[in-house]
Amino acid sequence: VFEVKSTSGNNRLGGDDFDERVIRWMVENFRKEHGIDLAKDRMAMQRLKEAAEKAKIELSGVVTTNINLPFITAIDGQPVHLDMNLTRAKFEELTADLMEATEGPIRR
Repeated sequence: VFEVKSTSGNNRLGGDDFDERVIRWMVENFRKEHGIDLAKDRMAMQRLKEAAEKAKIELSGVVTTNINLPFITAIDGQPVHLDMNLTRAKFEELTADLMEATEGPIRR
């Protein structure tokens, strides 16, 4: 039997917040490279969400992960693929403020 003495934290902060940062990074990089805003494509956004979560998990064991989503969209009927590498350092940069938010309750 365990007795809980206290709890602390932000109940509104979780893994989806970290995934969202990766998604935004992918959308922005894709827009810069191809001039297409994937945020307007619901199907593409679902694929990005799944890829972001997978990348986040992979980065707990490696320093770089490849995000490869073939046929993410099309330009003039021609398929366009998303292929980018995300490093752990970039992930930490993208989520630095979220990490700080999780550390606050721990320090109390």
